[in-house]
This record gives sequence, C-alpha cells and structure tokens, in this order.
Amino acid sequence: MQYRCLPGTELRVSQLGLGTVLLGMPYGLGLPDPPADEECERLLRRALDLGINYFDTAATYGRSEELLGQALSGAHPEPVVATKVGVRGDAGTALTGVALRDHIESSLLRSLRRLRLDRLDLVQIHNGDAETITDELLEIMDSMRNTGLVRFWGATTYGEEYPLAVLKVGQEHFSTLQVAYNLLDRSLEARVIPQSRARGVALILRSIFLKGVLS
Repeated sequence: MQYRCLPGTELRVSQLGLGTVLLGMPYGLGLPDPPADEECERLLRRALDLGINYFDTAATYGRSEELLGQALSGAHPEPVVATKVGVRGDAGTALTGVALRDHIESSLLRSLRRLRLDRLDLVQIHNGDAETITDELLEIMDSMRNTGLVRFWGATTYGEEYPLAVLKVGQEHFSTLQVAYNLLDRSLEARVIPQSRARGVALILRSIFLKGVLS
C-alpha cells in the first residue's frame, strides 16, 4: 500500500480509502441492504490488515459510524476516519444562526461517541452547495477546530459550482475537497482539479466505480 500526506494537514493516509455508506444503509447498484454487523466488522479489520488506514463515513450513513467505532477501536496506529456533518434542517432548508451552530456541535459530539474517538481528524461539510459557504459557517468551523473537536475541515461536493466555491475560500478553512470522479465522468478535469492543486487543497475522489456500475 502506498501512503501520502494530505497537503496542508498532518494526516498520512493510504492512497486507497474505504467508503462505508453501504455498511449503514442501502446504497449502490440495486440498493442492496447492509451486510450483517459481523460481516461489516470483518471487512473493516481486513481493510486494516491490507494497509488501508483511511475510512470515509457520515453522520447520516445509518450505523456506519457505530460499526467503525466497534471495529477500529484500539487499532494501532490509529486510522484516519473522515466523517461528515450536514448544514440543512429536516425540511432541507439551510440552517443559520444558533440553529446552525447547535446542529453542527451536536452532530460532532454524536460522531465522536459513535466512533469512540477523542477528536475528529477530518470532518466534511455534507449536503451543502455554494450558497451555504457563508462567513457564519466558516466562523463556526473555526470555533470547532479551536475547541479541539475537529482537526481539519473539508467539503464533499457535487457538480462544479460548489467545489469552485470551496476552492475560492481556500486552504485556510478547507483542507480537503471530495468530488465524484470516474471513467465516465471526467468533467472536473477542466477547472476543479487544476484549481485544487494550485490552491493546495487535497482532492479526495469518490464514486470511482459509479455506485457499482463500473465494477
């Protein structure tokens, strides 16, 4: 396994990571049900044995965080777990003010408890868009980092407008940018990928098998 340090962070991660949405909820081609807990834990430990030390999850991925906490607790060296936090309420509208701060903080604390961690290495803004990257959100992100809850922030994005908005803010606030990229969709090669390199924001590729279509 080859490893790289994510630019602008102290995180040394395997070039291949393991996404865990399928462990917690129906996902992918045909929407298969999640495997049994025992099978999930065997998979996670096998990934560790093969040298994978980067695991992607989210607060909204069913029992994914909890299963990661059970399977990886006590692993040495400690793997890097990247989780996510949303910025929208139950109705899908963007949160603001005290509601946004309380939502983010409570979500982070739940993730810490489920993952059995003392701090979160990387948290990615989930289900946002270009309009949600506000000064208010950036201030909340900075305050959560200053309290020690989060070491580094990132964003997981769709399309081109949203990642470009993240890159415009730059590495001061966002250390990583997660994007969908695969053999059938290389549209981000024109602007997003070059700009991420130029601004020193680490690029994390997801959906490389297009939810199972390419595998």
